[in-house]
Amino acid sequence: MGVKEGFSYGARLSSIVGWLGYGGNLTWRKQEHFIEYVFGIPISQGSLAKMHKWFQESLEPLTQQWLKYIQQPGIRCVDETSYCIDGIKYWVWVATSNEVCVLMLAPTRSSAEVEKLLGADFKGILTSDCYSAYFRQSAMAKQKCLAHLERELESLKTSRFQANREFAADVQQVLATARIHYRHYHARNLTLEDLGSKRTEVENSLQKIFKATPKKGWPYDAQRLINRLKRHWEEWFTFLTYPEVKPDNNDAERALRPIVIHRKVSGGVRSDWGAELVTQMFSFLETMRLQGQNSIVQLCKLLSLAGRSPPGLEM
Repeated sequence: MGVKEGFSYGARLSSIVGWLGYGGNLTWRKQEHFIEYVFGIPISQGSLAKMHKWFQESLEPLTQQWLKYIQQPGIRCVDETSYCIDGIKYWVWVATSNEVCVLMLAPTRSSAEVEKLLGADFKGILTSDCYSAYFRQSAMAKQKCLAHLERELESLKTSRFQANREFAADVQQVLATARIHYRHYHARNLTLEDLGSKRTEVENSLQKIFKATPKKGWPYDAQRLINRLKRHWEEWFTFLTYPEVKPDNNDAERALRPIVIHRKVSGGVRSDWGAELVTQMFSFLETMRLQGQNSIVQLCKLLSLAGRSPPGLEM
């Protein structure tokens, strides 16, 4: 079971190698040393290269299934980070749902890449930061990440301008109130109708802060955030209308963290197929984590299909 034709190593050993390289961030040289020292099995760099090609062939159909799923209506968190291929900067884009994560490698950081990831006519709810590439993406509704905003407000609390400090404290209080309403709903202390009315109250409180302009006007930093809040006015408290939506973009950031660590350890990859494998493998590992599956066991099962199509996506 799980033996690839013309290859000396089976799916079980190969799946362990796959986890060592991406879950454990070991270099090929360290993978070779680990397998020989722990299992007593000599393995060459050439055999490791064949294993990684096997990973890519096996993961490709599955990642295409997941990409189609991600483009269907639902709640999606998105983010991006840089990644180098042979010293040239590329971008890894990520989209997550409750049970599936897809990473995609692209040469640019433009809105065209977001459309490739989510499709031209995405009808779900999109959670993101305020990066401009997400502005043009279609969606039924959007949620801007409150955590990003809260970090900027926290930095304003050390400003030498009193108006900045007061503005930051007042807006933080409004955001904290919105989060309290959200928690109360999930604790079943509020109805959905109640939650909707709380959104109106929160937005009215924010408007009052905007209108309380100091005599000399808002300092630059506060005004910049006011402009951003107004620009995305409908997108800050979507989670109070659709409480299945989270107020933060933490899911996407969490999904990117392993590839950021891998980037720091490896410095990137040297080939296009190697870069494609990186996104496929980290999509697989994060999806397995979301589904509560053992990634080594599931990778072994996938490799054991020996070229047959993977099972359909079960959600």
